[in-house]
Amino acid sequence: MDNATCVETSAAQYSTQFRFEEHAVTNFSYQVGGRAEIVSLNLGEDKSIGKPLNKTEYDFYETAVKSLPCNLQDYIPCYRGVVEIKNGKPATLQRLRTKRKGCYIVLEDVTSTFKKPSIMDLKMGTRQYSDTMPPEKIARKKKRSLMTTSNELGVRVAGIRSYNSTESCGHYHMDKMQGRELTTDSIQSAFRMFFFDGNEIHVAAIERILQKLRNIIELIKLCDSVRLYCCSLLLVYESDKTAKLNYKTDIRIIDFAEFQTQSGDGVRYDGPDEGFLRGLESLVRLLGNLVDVGNVKTKDKIMKIEEEEEGEEEDDEDGEKS
Repeated sequence: MDNATCVETSAAQYSTQFRFEEHAVTNFSYQVGGRAEIVSLNLGEDKSIGKPLNKTEYDFYETAVKSLPCNLQDYIPCYRGVVEIKNGKPATLQRLRTKRKGCYIVLEDVTSTFKKPSIMDLKMGTRQYSDTMPPEKIARKKKRSLMTTSNELGVRVAGIRSYNSTESCGHYHMDKMQGRELTTDSIQSAFRMFFFDGNEIHVAAIERILQKLRNIIELIKLCDSVRLYCCSLLLVYESDKTAKLNYKTDIRIIDFAEFQTQSGDGVRYDGPDEGFLRGLESLVRLLGNLVDVGNVKTKDKIMKIEEEEEGEEEDDEDGEKS
């Protein structure tokens, strides 16, 4: 069932927890990937987002997620139910890029605890289709995977929005079409630009993300029969150096519309999702390379500062002698 069909579904079929009239709907300004439009929902203290309801994803959040290792659930957005949006109320809905009505899955807004979140959306896995897709769509997905970094690395850039002082708008952007043009060699530069603020590479943030990636790898290995087809990985780090949250990071697995535990003919899959694991392992390698580069640049910068300070001390000594 595609999103166009899903959003027209009546909320009466689902465990709707919120009434539309109780909160406002606005554009979600931090969406960097994905085809379906994400909306921001004001639910009081809990900052939430809404995405058009997909039956498979709804079933995942309602039931399947509970069968995953508890620690892995920490890397999945908190599910808050389903809300029905009726077209035209409130007026802010009219300002959306497309006027939508119907059911939305409500999830926590992962960016809400950041002052200046830099965000990267990564399409994960070597296989980008499920058995429930039409044959022509499967063929198209296979071809796209073969032509991008998904095939060899198991990861593809779907979108980037990061703070960078050298950019005229103050941000570095990359969309999914640009991400598809990246090769196994040039993708390293995309990660470098994501963690580069115009002055230095955020090595501390990378190291924290690497630690979380290694945790996720071990947890995915425990997920027998789980297939995370078409899932994405969201990377977020704090870009506000003045904030006490400096180098705060977050990683979440998102987009479960093609989640499966068995093949189309009903045969249960065996073992973990090797394609998803390949993507995670590629990420560890790519980010590890950045840490090495960042540490070298930081070391060079420190040495330069020390040299300048030594030069100033020598000038002071010469001045005292004269």
